[in-house]
Amino acid sequence: MLEQAIARLRKMPDAVQDLAAQRLLQHVDDTPETDELAAIDEGRRAFALGEFTALDEWRHDLELGDR
Repeated sequence: MLEQAIARLRKMPDAVQDLAAQRLLQHVDDTPETDELAAIDEGRRAFALGEFTALDEWRHDLELGDR
């Protein structure tokens, strides 16, 4: 499918190709890696079990003040 999309884009003006490439690269950069997805899942599990520290508590523990 990617090859089909690239073939179609190659027929379009350079500016359109550049925009499509920019958007594709941005999407790829924004997509979590496998290890990041695992960390996200673990965080969600911990949150569901109540195993987390509230931001206010964390800031207090680090003596970061009220804000």
